[in-house]
Amino acid sequence: MDGDSTAVSAHEADLHRPRAAYLYGLIVSGSVLATAADEYRLVRVAIILLGTLVIYWAAETYVHWIAARTLVQRDLSSGERRRIILDGWPLVAASGVPLAFLGVEALLGVETSVALDLTLVVNALLLFMVGWQMGRSGGLAGVRLLLSAAATGALGVAMIGLKVLMH
Repeated sequence: MDGDSTAVSAHEADLHRPRAAYLYGLIVSGSVLATAADEYRLVRVAIILLGTLVIYWAAETYVHWIAARTLVQRDLSSGERRRIILDGWPLVAASGVPLAFLGVEALLGVETSVALDLTLVVNALLLFMVGWQMGRSGGLAGVRLLLSAAATGALGVAMIGLKVLMH
C-alpha cells in the first residue's frame, strides 16, 4: 500500500469534517455574538466574529495537519495539505449569514444590543436548520429527526441564555 492510498483512506474516514466544521462555526459565532459588548459598533463585532473564526480555523487546520502527518509518518503531499485546509474552511464560512445579517443591521442603523439579539436568534435558527438537514441526511425521520434538530438548535438557545446572564 503506498502513501497516497493511506491518505485517501484517512480522508474517507474524515468526510464528516466539513459538516462538523460548519456546525462548530455556528456555535462559535453564537458565543462571540453572546459575549460581544453592547457598547461595540456592529463593524467591530463583525471583525471580532470573523477574526475569532479565522483563528479557530487556523488552529484546527494546524492540529489536523500535524495529526495527519503523524498518522502517515511522512510529509504531506500538496493535495493532502490542500484537503486539510479546505475541509476546515466551513468553520469560517458558517459566519456568512450572521455577518451578512450584522451588515444589514448596521446599514439600517439598528442599535447594537438589538442587532446582537436578533442575530443570535438567526444563529439559533440556523443551528436548528443545520441540525434538521444533518439529521435527514443521516436517515432520521419523525420524532428522532425533530429531537436531533431541537438539540442542535438548543445550542443556539444556550448562547442566548449566556448573553442574558452576561449582560
